[in-house]
Amino acid sequence: MSSKTSWRSVNFSSLHIEEWSGEYTVFHPESGKTHFLNQMGFQILVDLHSRPLSAISVDEICQNLMNQFQLQSDTTFSDQVSKTLHRFDELGLIEQVK
Repeated sequence: MSSKTSWRSVNFSSLHIEEWSGEYTVFHPESGKTHFLNQMGFQILVDLHSRPLSAISVDEICQNLMNQFQLQSDTTFSDQVSKTLHRFDELGLIEQVK
């Protein structure tokens, strides 16, 4: 897992979030769209929101997720997290910091 790209939350407090048996609906008022997230996807948003004054690297995000969900490290996991981060960026939920 190595990437120089870091990420941060964007207007997390404006999101309307509901939990449904371990799944989450996230309404994004700026886009008018609702997104459906699993626990891990939602945890990414929470982790980024928990550090509002600093950006978090992909490596840190992966480490946090592996610790929380008791997962083993592998390259495919880091790739999947990175893809998720880029998708969240496209949706306006987070932003990339270079």
